Amino acid sequence: MKSSIGRGRTLDEAVDAALIELQESRRNVDVKILSETAEETVVEVAVIDQSAPVASAAGAPVNGKAEIARTLVEGLLKHMGVRAQVSVRVGAEPITLDISGRDLGALIGWRGETLRALQAVTNVMVGKHLEEGERVIVDVERYRQRREHTVREIAMRAARQVKMTGDAITLDAMQPFERRAIHLALEGDPDVTSSSIGEEPERRVVVGPRKPADG
Repeated sequence: MKSSIGRGRTLDEAVDAALIELQESRRNVDVKILSETAEETVVEVAVIDQSAPVASAAGAPVNGKAEIARTLVEGLLKHMGVRAQVSVRVGAEPITLDISGRDLGALIGWRGETLRALQAVTNVMVGKHLEEGERVIVDVERYRQRREHTVREIAMRAARQVKMTGDAITLDAMQPFERRAIHLALEGDPDVTSSSIGEEPERRVVVGPRKPADG
């Protein structure tokens, strides 16, 4: 279980400091107060399991490409010894496959790295059936949706710290959909900016103070 020590003048500041270090949402962690004085609060924040089952969409007609992708992923999971159901998400664009079942945390991996690899393999297998530039999204128990919510919280927390300190914050490496969620969350904030630096897979978001416009 990954954890971090946070320090601050208040409990909230201490927890926020640890959450920024962990790049996690408050709802995904346990908080333990290590010490509390008038000057400083110290906490230990530990990540908890995020792989609780979530219902997946199913039951609507799907196109031929989506069905080919679904069948290939289903076969791949069986070959891996993973017991799960694969369905095509209704109305999704691009094609999105939902994998559902029990105890699928290992299929997601730390911050979605295993899921990212699974999606890459899926697109290689299905590639000859797709148009140029077309791709297939693979999701496990709506992980992407939950992760987008988490990174939006990370964005808000980082923005608050930037406003307090005036210093830029470089977040951990993130997947493209996570970086996009960060940028969208902060695009309307008049006091901070966000930009991406580095090369994949180590590309990161930097949140910094917005410089006043020249008069």
